Amino acid sequence: MIRTIIFDLSEVLIAGLIGIEKPLSAQLPVAEEEILAAFGGPLLEDLCRGRLSEDAYLSRIVKAQQWEISLRTLKDVIRRNLRRRVPGMEALVSELAAEYELILLSDHAVEWIDYVGAVHPFLKLFDAQVFSFETGQLKKDGSTFRMVLEDIDRRPETCVFVDDNPLNVRAAEEVGIVSIQFRDAKHLIDSLHSHGVSV
Repeated sequence: MIRTIIFDLSEVLIAGLIGIEKPLSAQLPVAEEEILAAFGGPLLEDLCRGRLSEDAYLSRIVKAQQWEISLRTLKDVIRRNLRRRVPGMEALVSELAAEYELILLSDHAVEWIDYVGAVHPFLKLFDAQVFSFETGQLKKDGSTFRMVLEDIDRRPETCVFVDDNPLNVRAAEEVGIVSIQFRDAKHLIDSLHSHGVSV
């Protein structure tokens, strides 16, 4: 029987980096897909593992891409994007919180989470929040899910994991956690029903 639902944060509950390419393309002579690609890769992983500050991360991107844009502008664009909520998910989380243990598991930067926590009070509905900048591990690292299961004292078969990234879904499945690749709130509700979760 499912007792615990483990949620990703970005692109499942709220926006992450996807979306910043649109306003930035109006300020930079660069295609949207190139802009978004510049924010990914090893630099993003180091940021999320807590090895880089936001300032160092953004400075290295600007230098590597030779962009003429201030860090302040980049930070403002990112934070405006982080304010957006995925449609239907706040209401769904509120409903699930009445019956299930909810865990937030996110690859994220400490500076962004400080901001996200202030603008999205519904995240307080989660019983526990685990962030990569605290653990030094990403969800694609299989040991991350074993660590979380140990911390919350749950067996994998009592949990469901929800994430938009197929690599993270696969990592959770490898330790025995039923996993759902997120598309939208309606698809998630249907998928949860198929695993015996009442919504």
